[in-house]
Amino acid sequence: MLKWIGRLLLIGLLAAVGFLIFDWTRSVDIPEMKIPGKLAGTYVSVAEEKQVPWPHLAAMDEVENGYEQVTPDTIRRRADRLKKEAGRSAVNERSAEQAVKGMFSEKEAERINGLAESYAWAAAPMGENYAFPFRPEDRDRISYGDTWGASRSYGGDRTHEGTDMMAPKGTPIRSVSSGRVVSKGWNRLGGWRVTILDTDHPQVSFYYAHMEKYAEGLEEGKEVDKGEVIGYVGDSGYGPEGTTGQFDPHLHLGIYVRESLFSPSREAINPYPFLKVWEKDQDSS
Repeated sequence: MLKWIGRLLLIGLLAAVGFLIFDWTRSVDIPEMKIPGKLAGTYVSVAEEKQVPWPHLAAMDEVENGYEQVTPDTIRRRADRLKKEAGRSAVNERSAEQAVKGMFSEKEAERINGLAESYAWAAAPMGENYAFPFRPEDRDRISYGDTWGASRSYGGDRTHEGTDMMAPKGTPIRSVSSGRVVSKGWNRLGGWRVTILDTDHPQVSFYYAHMEKYAEGLEEGKEVDKGEVIGYVGDSGYGPEGTTGQFDPHLHLGIYVRESLFSPSREAINPYPFLKVWEKDQDSS
């Protein structure tokens, strides 16, 4: 009997290791983040209320109607329809995938489920309790819009890979996640900048640029907590080390995602929908 128990434990251990290897090495497409900022918070809150995965709610609207004429009410109705098709009071990703197959044509279902999987990987922090990068007491001094893809010319024609958050120089900047500082120092475009690898989702890293200075003790390899001050708003960058004053003070926030945990390359995704969700969460806390 003990011999069979030992074999079963070994099989279970090997299966667990195999699952981890699959999860770490799987490759997921990084989607273009098309979710409108004004709807992002609704998808997350409705998903929590109805106990369904928000990536499937967003993916269905993106594929079926391109977010046209979508309202909080239509999102709630879509969530109810998904639950009814799944036949469950709480719908997980697997049952949502099966329900979608019963709700749409084969081609549409494949697109929806593929997009939902991509969002669940690349945009996982959007649906979780992350911090807004500025303290509540500083909110009235912060302004930002969807600057993703805007034209930039310094260093050659390029598009903007982040969200610019305008703020007075010296305003404290908080880490949106718990994580590890993986790079810190001067960048010709970003000035004094820091990159933090997310602890909960290590495929995701957050890039903070144009700082005036860093928080005391912030060094590469340091572990930081969600909400911890990591630096202060500045106007550094667009030139050799120490260049300032080339633009108005602001925080440039970037989000970069790897296709797999072992992929060396990273792709930028639009931070704006994330910020609108985290801002809403801060308002309600």
